[in-house]
Amino acid sequence: MDKGNNLTLNEVGELIFNTTQAYLFREKTDMGIEIFMQKGSLQEMMTLLMQDGSRLLVKTFPHKNYSNDLVFRIEVYKTKEGDLRGNRVAFLEANSKSTTGREVKSFVESFLSQVGL
Repeated sequence: MDKGNNLTLNEVGELIFNTTQAYLFREKTDMGIEIFMQKGSLQEMMTLLMQDGSRLLVKTFPHKNYSNDLVFRIEVYKTKEGDLRGNRVAFLEANSKSTTGREVKSFVESFLSQVGL
């Protein structure tokens, strides 16, 4: 996606999923991680069920920032088995008008690396 394109919630969600999938299979081995997607008109969620029983939750939803700009807020939470509260690992506010696909892709790769994948 080129700079200046208006991103939609669906496009951001697809970009997150495709980047995650490519990252997990980068060494051409199955890491045994299950991915669940839930899409709606107001929010998209992707849950990764890890082998150790923990979960990585990625929520994407439209939001207005302090400058009153429309952004897509991408929040990443990691939960431990038996503890569903979750700790926020990372977040990004992607401006729907000026954010490029490369920025979202870099963010996804960085939080996946941060959690040890």
